[in-house]
Amino acid sequence: MTNWKAMKNWKNWLAPILTGLTVVALALLPLRLSALQDERLTGTVHTELLAEDSNFPAKPPELPRRLQLLAQQRELADTLTIVGQEVEGSALAENIRLARGELANLAEAGILPGEIDPDIAKLFASKLYLRDQTDLSSAGFVELSGYDKASGEYRSLVLDAETGLLVSLEVDSAWIRTEPLAASEVGAAFLDRLSVEYEIYQTDQCDWACFRLSEAPVLYYATIGRTTLHIGPWLDWEALDRSEALDDALGYPTDTSVSISKR
Repeated sequence: MTNWKAMKNWKNWLAPILTGLTVVALALLPLRLSALQDERLTGTVHTELLAEDSNFPAKPPELPRRLQLLAQQRELADTLTIVGQEVEGSALAENIRLARGELANLAEAGILPGEIDPDIAKLFASKLYLRDQTDLSSAGFVELSGYDKASGEYRSLVLDAETGLLVSLEVDSAWIRTEPLAASEVGAAFLDRLSVEYEIYQTDQCDWACFRLSEAPVLYYATIGRTTLHIGPWLDWEALDRSEALDDALGYPTDTSVSISKR
């Protein structure tokens, strides 16, 4: 009898409790949806599955500006709308084929040691879409990474989605120092493949070199360590400061909602 009474009392309390929870949920849901919408519009990272026929980015700019967007993502992510897309199935296989072909081309060009096997590491990939909030310039990239347990080799690669060319890479391999690779020569050969205009900005010739692109505020660094080679774009803050000063001198309006400041 006691158990029955307890169950009856519990059932009597259940309806008011459920009603209260429903009211709270209805009150909080619009606020949460609004917050999510705000996050989507203010440049925070947003990862989702996109259809293969998605038109984002719709009108990507020329390669130098696309490289600037990639550098912005590394140093000024809050000025961008960033969307990630998983790469699976046939799309994954195609991007792996492109990446391994690019590694083979780099070895043939003397940018990577010839002993490095482009096919040994199992690669995983994701697509990255970037859009600048100030002028809506947008670009897509494919990020791939993989590790081979037998050789201990690691590679992190970024393909330009428009051309399929490697625009950034990091390779960790015991073969890196087995050939007399000079960072200044490796970096120049890498940028020559991209057909972008540049000048050597700073270098110690052997271990590291910095190149300044002529058509975008981007610095490309090539660094060679004991077992690592890294080549990739970063923002040219000096060029950005000059551009901002010129805009001020000419009286061009500045978008104060998305300011570019050195971090």
